[in-house]
Amino acid sequence: MDLPKVFQNRNIGVINNDQEYFYSSSSKTQNNVQSKKINVEEKINKIFNSNKFVYKIKVLINTKEEEINTTIIGKVNHNLITINNELIPIKDILDINEK
Repeated sequence: MDLPKVFQNRNIGVINNDQEYFYSSSSKTQNNVQSKKINVEEKINKIFNSNKFVYKIKVLINTKEEEINTTIIGKVNHNLITINNELIPIKDILDINEK
């Protein structure tokens, strides 16, 4: 006896759409986590566009050489300007966080 067409399953292929969410140790998931890097430009833009920034904002900047605890007041070309008129090149910044 044949089943009516309403009850026939047309998907006969292999379905594995939930495996990457269920198996946390799959190679696809690990590669996605490792490939995400901190985008310093986005963080800087987010700081300057936040409601907390009016004239100056206190930040902690990690550069290639040192960790700088300072107050930034602006961005010119490819540099950040601190309250002490120091220029910090954005290319040297590894991470920046608001205080």
